[in-house]
Amino acid sequence: MMRLALIIIFLIAGGAVLAPLSAFGHGAEFLSAKLTLLPDAEVQLEITADYGGNPLIADDAAAKEALMDPIRLRRDQTLVPLAQVATASHSLHDNWAEFAPAAYLPSDTEAQSHTLITAAWRWRSEEPEIVFEMPKGKLHDVLLWTRDETNPDAPPKWMLLLAGDQSKAIAVHWTPWWRRWQTMMASSVFVLALGYFLSRNFTLRQRTL
Repeated sequence: MMRLALIIIFLIAGGAVLAPLSAFGHGAEFLSAKLTLLPDAEVQLEITADYGGNPLIADDAAAKEALMDPIRLRRDQTLVPLAQVATASHSLHDNWAEFAPAAYLPSDTEAQSHTLITAAWRWRSEEPEIVFEMPKGKLHDVLLWTRDETNPDAPPKWMLLLAGDQSKAIAVHWTPWWRRWQTMMASSVFVLALGYFLSRNFTLRQRTL
């Protein structure tokens, strides 16, 4: 029922405003996907499942299964599983506050013990924007939200993805190839100049001796 009510509210609001989950007074019946934007086109995606307060997830085995292929990267016309992008790491914890936007935390986070498992993937994006998509037939909705590490005070942006949904394009801190080339060339010139200086200094010292 809570899942249906959440979907109805999202549709009525047109995706602009989502009522705080605290209004429902239960654990989150969705997966929380935290996307952290890092410098130099790096991103970290942390998807959390609650199998202590989510009736749709019975135990840790069901939680791990839900996190195996929750959403995928869209590249051109291809959906790429996260497992092909990076190797996932897993952690068990009860820290909802770190892995969900503050306004959408379940209201019982203090009164009820939540057992959470988080799968994390980290990679460097090959493109200046990334798009996620939920394959059709998925049981668990995903609350995708972003945190910009270069601007931590900025409010998080979020979107609720249902089965078959595609996210908006998310801009990463991508460095154009020519700027990377400039940086590499500058570093190479510095190393060569330093090597020449040390070599010349060593030669002069040898002559002096």
